[in-house]
Amino acid sequence: MNAAIQSQISYSDTLKARKAHLSGLINLVKPKSGKTTKIETMTIAAIKAEISIIEQQLKKRG
Repeated sequence: MNAAIQSQISYSDTLKARKAHLSGLINLVKPKSGKTTKIETMTIAAIKAEISIIEQQLKKRG
């Protein structure tokens, strides 16, 4: 039986990848026109809050 290959990705790298992913999501959610819906506004706020938490975690680790 073959042993499972384990990834050597650090927690900091995981946080950086998550932050990059969330930043990409913000670009998808941002409205193209000047008008935004409440859902878009709340979604963008939630994503920004999550990015802020990730940045705090990265500062603690670095």
